Amino acid sequence: MFDSLWNFIHNLFLSIMADNGPAVPRTIYPGLQLMLSKFYETVCDVDITERLVFVVKEIRWYKQRIVMSEHEYLVARLQRRGGSQAMLVTIERGPATSANQLQISSTSSPSVLSKEVCAYDLITCLSQEDMHRCITGDRLLATYLFPELPLLEIFRVVHLVSQYRDEYELNTTMCYWFVGVIVEVARRLFVPHHPGNSYDPPRGAGHYTVINLMTPQWTTDCNAIERKYERDKLVKLDPIGPQEEQAREREREAREQGLQQGLHQGAA
Repeated sequence: MFDSLWNFIHNLFLSIMADNGPAVPRTIYPGLQLMLSKFYETVCDVDITERLVFVVKEIRWYKQRIVMSEHEYLVARLQRRGGSQAMLVTIERGPATSANQLQISSTSSPSVLSKEVCAYDLITCLSQEDMHRCITGDRLLATYLFPELPLLEIFRVVHLVSQYRDEYELNTTMCYWFVGVIVEVARRLFVPHHPGNSYDPPRGAGHYTVINLMTPQWTTDCNAIERKYERDKLVKLDPIGPQEEQAREREREAREQGLQQGLHQGAA
């Protein structure tokens, strides 16, 4: 009698969670701003059921209109699987905040005397209203649609791109390179019938004033990162290590046992 009652309550609880789960992942919410490496750790730490529920179906490529900047960045639309939009996530690269203008300028023609400048890859989570205020005046270069792409997988790509070239150089691995390579690798991996082994950026992307800063090296980088993703996923299907996952499983079992004991006591 009790077993059937427990199964009924357990299944009812799961169905309620599926229908009325959180609008956004509990640890990823509008207003959150983190360096990419820390954000990726946060995504990996999201409960696996939530990671499966939240997906990215659209990525937009923007270019700022600010004179002497023309910074480019991505905006990913995060939503519940089969549901409405939850929030927007900006993905962008800049030089380390500790670098001065002279150090940044010297990266345009590196020499033995120039000092390497680390990249500062930043993730910001925003509501629709906040995003509208932030991008006012910026130019939309392209919109890319994806199948329901798991939250973990798109940020696995972003993380690998960041790791592949973690230095900031004005003519090579600046924001143009960062967003362009992310989009191209994601399209190759997740868009059906994408030709691959090509690089087809939107018009105006990768240009500073009238100078085109894209080079054939970008295609080579895309090829290398695509192979690295495939190897990474084979080795680490889920970036959460087995020990951490076992610990979480024990925690889940303990919570269920506690709930079951509470029901036993109530029945008594």
